Amino acid sequence: MGAIMNEDLFEDEFSEEQQPPRKRYRKKKTRKITVGRVIGALFVMFLLAYASMLVYTSNFTMLETEQADYFELDDCIEAEAVALRSEEYITNSKKGIISYTVSDGEKVNAGGTVARLFASEQEVEDWQRSNDISSELELLKQMTSSSDSLFVNLDTVDVQIRNKMTRYKNEVAQNRFNMAEDSKLELLRLFNERTVVTGGSANFDERIAQLQSELDGIRVSDGVGSVKSKKSGFFASKLDGFENSLDYSRAESLTADDLSNMLEKEPPSDAVGKVIDTINWYLLCPVTSEQALTVASGDHVVEVSVPRVMSGSIPATVIGVNQSSKVENGLLVLKSDYMDGTIADIRRENITIKTYTYSGLRISRSAIHTDTISVQDYDENGNKVGEPHDEEVQGVYVLYGKRLTFVQVHIIYSDNDFVICSDDPSDPELLTGKTIALHDTVVVKGKELYDGKIVR
Repeated sequence: MGAIMNEDLFEDEFSEEQQPPRKRYRKKKTRKITVGRVIGALFVMFLLAYASMLVYTSNFTMLETEQADYFELDDCIEAEAVALRSEEYITNSKKGIISYTVSDGEKVNAGGTVARLFASEQEVEDWQRSNDISSELELLKQMTSSSDSLFVNLDTVDVQIRNKMTRYKNEVAQNRFNMAEDSKLELLRLFNERTVVTGGSANFDERIAQLQSELDGIRVSDGVGSVKSKKSGFFASKLDGFENSLDYSRAESLTADDLSNMLEKEPPSDAVGKVIDTINWYLLCPVTSEQALTVASGDHVVEVSVPRVMSGSIPATVIGVNQSSKVENGLLVLKSDYMDGTIADIRRENITIKTYTYSGLRISRSAIHTDTISVQDYDENGNKVGEPHDEEVQGVYVLYGKRLTFVQVHIIYSDNDFVICSDDPSDPELLTGKTIALHDTVVVKGKELYDGKIVR
């Protein structure tokens, strides 16, 4: 019995509706990214960013500001100066080794002893050591007796100690040993004050006993003679040969040519020092015609510093600038009555002359604008004169809260980058009686600035 497949039956079982669906494939299209499409997209992004920026700037004002801060600026002249003093040599014809009894810059009387003469170096050393011990003993005894009632400010003592230590180091570096010894004793006194202020003890009995024992063991010679000054004045041991090169009586009328012709002369062979017999002395400074214009004559006081020999400054009065004409170089003449051991020895020095100090509020130059303000004039009794009128002035825009206010300024110093303005509302140059104040917020950069503008 065989199995016979009926074709009609096969066709019925798999009719057209029941047959599985055929898979159909569609060919995908590819798009090419062209340069034009990229540029178009970037352009659309730019338009969107620009539109956003316009919306932002229409609602907010972009400002760059700074604070008005106090500032000082010194107007200085750098010059090479020559010191001119009324000086007389102190001479000695006696034999012996000299030991000075006064320091440079110390005042001496006519007929007063400035040095002693000894027969040997050992006598000089013993005499100087005896003096040093005696000075320290006297100081220690004074400090012991006064320490119980001592009342000083600790900060003040610390400042004095720092200053005195600087001076002591300078004196040692310049071989001014007499002055250095005085500074050492002054430091001892200051350290004692600090010890007492901080609760320490000021008992120097052991040190006093030690010094007294050493002093008793020194044999001090009276020496073989002394050197005296014929005139009273300020003593100086250093001689440079320029003591009589210029006529002191002509100091205020000397010229730059006179200074250039100044000649050094050999001091007398028996000169051992000199005495400055007038309190006033001069600094002679060659200056250019431009520098001469920055110095006001007629009792105008300036500050002079001599960097090589001193850290501070000394006051000097401007006598004038001696010129053949206003366009020629000249000789600036300064006079001073300040004297100490350092000043007594200077001759040719590079100096700095502080002629003027500008002080006020510093702001950037870009903050300065010109605007119009309304001004009302008043008479001396405070009554109004006429109607308000407009004046064009320089000023700055100050941000008070969210409002810009134009404020007039009086510029007293101008540079490429900044200006210094007066902070005095009563300044006669100010038409409104008001100006910027310390820490005001000043607009340095901004667009469409005007008085009264509200910023966000």
